Amino acid sequence: MKAKYIVLGTLLSVALSSCEKDDKITLPAPENKAAVEGDIQLYNKANPSGSETEIYQNGVFNFVAKTSEKVTEGGTLALNELELSKVVANYNTFKGTKDYTLLPQANYTFEGNSYAAGATEAEAKITIKNYNALAQGDYMLPLKVKMGTKEGFHIIKVHRDADYVALSSTSKKPLPPDSYNCPNRTEPMKMVAYVETNDWDIRNMGQFVLENSKKPIFDIVIAFAPNMNYDVKQGKRVLHFNDKLQPIVKDPNKYIKPLKDRGIKVLMTILPNHQGVGYFNFQNYQEAVDFAKECKTYADKLGIDGFDIDEEYADYYKFPEKPTVGNKSILWFMRAMKEVMPDKLLTLYDYGHSLSSDDVDEWGKSAKDYLDYSWANYFENHGSYAGLPNEKYGMYSIEANWGLNSSDWSAYYNLEGCYGLMMVFNIKGGDIKSGRAATQLSKATERLYGENCVFQGKYHKGPKD
Repeated sequence: MKAKYIVLGTLLSVALSSCEKDDKITLPAPENKAAVEGDIQLYNKANPSGSETEIYQNGVFNFVAKTSEKVTEGGTLALNELELSKVVANYNTFKGTKDYTLLPQANYTFEGNSYAAGATEAEAKITIKNYNALAQGDYMLPLKVKMGTKEGFHIIKVHRDADYVALSSTSKKPLPPDSYNCPNRTEPMKMVAYVETNDWDIRNMGQFVLENSKKPIFDIVIAFAPNMNYDVKQGKRVLHFNDKLQPIVKDPNKYIKPLKDRGIKVLMTILPNHQGVGYFNFQNYQEAVDFAKECKTYADKLGIDGFDIDEEYADYYKFPEKPTVGNKSILWFMRAMKEVMPDKLLTLYDYGHSLSSDDVDEWGKSAKDYLDYSWANYFENHGSYAGLPNEKYGMYSIEANWGLNSSDWSAYYNLEGCYGLMMVFNIKGGDIKSGRAATQLSKATERLYGENCVFQGKYHKGPKD
């Protein structure tokens, strides 16, 4: 068993240099902190099974160091503070990220208890202090303590966020301030932001808030995009995350949790990838269910709120063994996703498919029975091809790679048409940092919510920065 695991301390301080060559390195299982016999288990007393400790406020946290053998001499648990910065840098490399920094000494104290000869465990206390004085960011304190001749290791992460007021069923943005003749509008307009993860960091979308109420302007943030690939060896479709998505997969608490804490729904687009498989060549319902179960595995792991359908780039001609079977295939997929994940959102980018409101499956259901929301392609002014009601649809979507000058126009026509959503695709980092994005989005939020928009807090660098 012990050969299966790698000591986390060794992993971070030594072996991380090898992970770029082999991304299948196995992290220690939470239930086995002492990955190699004789090492110290070092764990949070309040959460013994946790491999890391996440902290979001001042507080006192008690840790237990436990050895597999009695120590021969007494002593005191001490924190080894040598090379902590190097450990943090190695951790960033392993996780494929840039922005964990060492927690400043002014923000913690360590107190180790003494232990006698023959002891097998001892406790230590970490106090996190001056939390509100921290700049917004992600911090790390690698705990490395020695008991006898053995060492134990545990990672503490401290996250400091910007100020905001979370969205919820009791904390909603306001309905549009002007009176529009929309009898079915009972909810505030929803704003949707796609983020091309090859370019930018998804967390930046959570920093756009209404100036006075501090509520996020975006209700839904979509990571664009994991791929629908085909694994020849397994003989099935798989969900593939490229190297730019790996940081999110490896550290969802860092990338996804800040958005969810704001009440924002986090989705991922599933995009075909030139491998001959897409939404129109599931050969039967069971094949769709199998892929839906694959998606659920990641939804559970990452804590996301659902998936978005985008039918592009399938290149069906490359896989003649799986011919397209028409609209019944995509309806199979929609049904499977709702059967496997009834509590998750399913949305449709209204482009590239041939669905209409008349298409039904074997159960007499159409796309509108499975989809939660949908939105049109950039600057298109039609209603839902799949037949969703206007309050669940958005038109005049914005391609923000071309700028945000149409924000006011898009907001106005969505309100006039009694539509319920407004989608923005891929706001550029340069526009965020210059302030142009907040200025242009304010023209929309003034119409939709009666408030300006501001970008509040830290700008998170993405792959293009």
